[in-house]
Amino acid sequence: MINSQPPKRKYWFDIQFQSMIWTLQQIMYGAVAFSIIIATGVVIIDALGAFFNILHATESIGHTVLTVVDRLLLALMLLEILHTVEITFDEGFHLACVEPFLFVGIIASIRRILIISIEISHQNLANQALFKSFMIETAVLGALILSFIFGLVLLRKSHIKGSIA
Repeated sequence: MINSQPPKRKYWFDIQFQSMIWTLQQIMYGAVAFSIIIATGVVIIDALGAFFNILHATESIGHTVLTVVDRLLLALMLLEILHTVEITFDEGFHLACVEPFLFVGIIASIRRILIISIEISHQNLANQALFKSFMIETAVLGALILSFIFGLVLLRKSHIKGSIA
C-alpha cells in the first residue's frame, strides 16, 4: 500500500536550529577529540620518562616496567575513547559505537589487575583481610573481563549475521 500523505514540511526555523545544533555538536566533539589527543601525548611522554628511569635505577626495574605498562594501557584507553568520538562524527552512528567501550573496559580491568599485583607485592601479606579483598577484587575483574570478551564475541557475530542478511 502506498502512503498517500505528503511528507511533513519542516519550517525554516526548525531547519536552521537543527543545523546550528549539529554544527555546535561537531565543534564540541572536535574539542573533546583534541583534548584526548593532548592527554594521550602527555601520558605517552610520562611513560617514556618512566622507562628512562630504568637507566637511573631510582626504583626497582619491576616496578618501573609495571609503571610503563600502566601508562601505555592508559594511553591505549584514551585512544579507544578517541576512536569512539571519531565514530560519532560519522553519520552511521549505531551499535558499532559499543565496541570501543568494551575494549576500554577490558583495558581498564587489566590495568587495575596490574595495579593490584603491584600493591600486593609491596604490602605485608600478614594482613589476611587486605589480601582477601585483593583476591576478591581480582576475581571480580577477571569475571568482568570475560563478560566484556563475551559481549565482543556476540557483537561481532551480530555484525556478521547482519552483513549476510
